[in-house]
This record gives sequence, C-alpha cells and structure tokens, in this order.
Amino acid sequence: MHKLIIFSLAFLGFIFVTEAKKVKGQILYLNDTVDVIFNIPVKFLGQEPNYERLQQKVIYYDSNGVKRVLKPDDAKEIRFRFGHDEIRMLSRENTLGIGNIFSSNSNIFLRIEIDGKLKLFYCYLTHSGMYNPSTGMAPGASYSVEKFVLQRGERTLKIPADLNFKNDMIRYFYDCPELSQKIERKEFRKSDVSAIVKFYNQHCN
Repeated sequence: MHKLIIFSLAFLGFIFVTEAKKVKGQILYLNDTVDVIFNIPVKFLGQEPNYERLQQKVIYYDSNGVKRVLKPDDAKEIRFRFGHDEIRMLSRENTLGIGNIFSSNSNIFLRIEIDGKLKLFYCYLTHSGMYNPSTGMAPGASYSVEKFVLQRGERTLKIPADLNFKNDMIRYFYDCPELSQKIERKEFRKSDVSAIVKFYNQHCN
C-alpha cells in the first residue's frame, strides 16, 4: 500500500513538472528578433513556468511549425507572456555553476526582475531534502529554491550571502558609499533587495 502511494505521488509530481503550455513569444538574437511559439514547461497544474528547466533550454516552434531547441548560448534573450506577466529571460555567462554540471552550455537563461546598470535576476536551484517523518518527505526528494542574483554592467553574477548579507552587500557596493551606509545602518535589509537595486540605479554612478 505504501509503495502504491509513493508511486502515485511520484507519478503526479512527474505530471505536474512535465506539463507544458504553448505561448507566443520572441527570441532576441544579436542582430535579429524572431516571433515563435514557445513550449513552456509548467509546475503545479500550470500556475507558473518551470524556470529551473528554462534556465537550461527552451523548446519552440518556428514559423514553419518545426519543433526546435534553443539553448542560452544561442540567443541574447527570450520573451513571452504567461498569464498577466511579461517574462524576460536573459542569457548570461554561467559563472555561478547553476544547473547540470555535464551541460555543454557556457551561458544560462535568467529571469530578470529589474533592468538597468544594476540588474536583478532570479535563479532557481535544486536542493535535495532529508527524510522528514512528520511530512512524509522521502529521502532524496528534491525541491526548487529561488535566489536573487545581481549583476553590475557586464560583470560576473553575484548571489547575495544568506548568513552575512549586510557585510557582503557593503563590500559589493563599494562604488556607492551612500548605499553602503544605508545598508550599514540597516535602512536596507535582506528583504529589501528590490529597493536596494532601484536605489543603486537611481542614485549611484
């Protein structure tokens, strides 16, 4: 009986993860923009795109209806609307080592939240859970974790530290003393990453 329940849950999880929706979108190349139909993988009965999978590649149909695979090394950006949201995912050098270590891609697609001289992205990482008797989580069960990623200009990507956020960000924003002081005085905290990025873009050189 227990094996049947575990198999059923695993099967349902597989369905949720592998469901996909066809949506109109665009691929932005270096010198061209192409209208396509994306096959967007979704999770949890289609509530949101599976960004973790999209970081590595996206399936699309060209103007002739031919199914193709686009990898982040091949384009600058992809754009599509999902529900009420306009989604942009930019290709960036994968200096964080996100995703499959066996992938041949040197870049990764990251969902952008705030554009500007300082960009704010989201990245999605897989973590493996330990067995939890209270929740029934099986050993090795995996789940996705969302992280903020910063990028100044074309510099390498930066994930703010979890445990030492204040000092990490003070060092990162050495070029903007006014912002560093606000972080030092705790006017900006870990929960204020979006406000930090907006402040930098408005007030820092």
